[in-house]
Amino acid sequence: MKTWVKMAVGALILAGVVVACATVERPAVTEDGVVGRFDDGRYRGIYEDRGEQQVSIQFHLEDNVIHDVSYRHLYHSAIDYRDDHTDDRIRAIVEQHDAIARSLEGRSLEAMFELYNPGEMIGDEYDVDGATAATLRGNKIFSAMMDGLNRGLYTPANDFSREIADYQDGRYRGIYGDRGEQQVSIQFHLEDGMLRDLSYRYLYHSGIDYRDDHDDGRIQAIVQQHDAILDYLEGRSLEYMFELHSPGDVIGDAYDVDGATGATVRANKVLSAMMDGLNRGIYVPPNGFDRVLPQYTDGRYRGIYGDRGDQQVSVQFHVEDGLIRDVSYRHLYHAGIDYRDEHTDERILAIVAQHEAIGDYLDGKPVEAIYDLHFPGTVIDPQYDVDGATGATVRANKVFSAMMDGLNRGVY
Repeated sequence: MKTWVKMAVGALILAGVVVACATVERPAVTEDGVVGRFDDGRYRGIYEDRGEQQVSIQFHLEDNVIHDVSYRHLYHSAIDYRDDHTDDRIRAIVEQHDAIARSLEGRSLEAMFELYNPGEMIGDEYDVDGATAATLRGNKIFSAMMDGLNRGLYTPANDFSREIADYQDGRYRGIYGDRGEQQVSIQFHLEDGMLRDLSYRYLYHSGIDYRDDHDDGRIQAIVQQHDAILDYLEGRSLEYMFELHSPGDVIGDAYDVDGATGATVRANKVLSAMMDGLNRGIYVPPNGFDRVLPQYTDGRYRGIYGDRGDQQVSVQFHVEDGLIRDVSYRHLYHAGIDYRDEHTDERILAIVAQHEAIGDYLDGKPVEAIYDLHFPGTVIDPQYDVDGATGATVRANKVFSAMMDGLNRGVY
């Protein structure tokens, strides 16, 4: 049996770096079905591509049976499908997605695999003007659901497992996104299983960037509550993350103000972002590290790396007989610059060439070669160095993180 991935909390991958799978058995979704039982409760996941969050999904599990599937965001090419529309074709696409959600209701997790053939799930009654059920991108929904399982419980229904695997020392980064926004971007370090140096690289909700300076006392209180979460976790072992399901016990009432209480703060968003970081593997290793990865099913994979409110890397690649093929960027962005636009600036062109060199380097190599991206100077030829943009300093770990995200989600 080929197992796509083994994961830490939820579904698919176990940090991507270290062997800890042997000590903690976790449920997994494989091409042959579902192994083990997932915790009952609410799950949330996203699918992003080309700089957009296109699908944000929520669903519940009870005894590995899917319930209450809903879209929190459904978007593509500047069209928000959750708005009211008079265009028949747009409405048909919305109805197709709703039909998928209904088709999954009350069925076991294995039903997710039918999303690869959505036409068989919902029939042709929703076909209109070329928008057919057969061409519907059910794989985006599959990817979003896998992301939700990878992140683990968003809201537990009752008791849940607090076991956590061992992870290597190093720096980790992860995000939580919802309703079209990146809401939490977090960074933390692990040292001998202990959490250190936790910080928010982005904290945002409903048009408010909480990392800006604010005079509003309620906003300041929310910032303090989130800082209190990090203070609580500092120096504690990794399993203390699960305390974030009960934030009132973590934060206390010292920061309660104007209805913004420690008990109601969305600490599960922080937990989700941290799990995302662990699933992606080490962002920056402190020294030597393991390169152990499972066997992956042949096919096309897509993943993203996000930070500071932006989707910075969207990557697509294929796996064939354990080898990487056809790496391409669907989005490459940083600090207001879209690197896939046409540019005349030599420094920008050099950065683009460096990223293309990463793809050239990986082509035909085993999947484990993605770990070489932690040492980009050995991957990218010095001929691409220009004006301080050297192969040794390019952020190849962003590409690593995006590719790990793609592997975690399974075949696209």
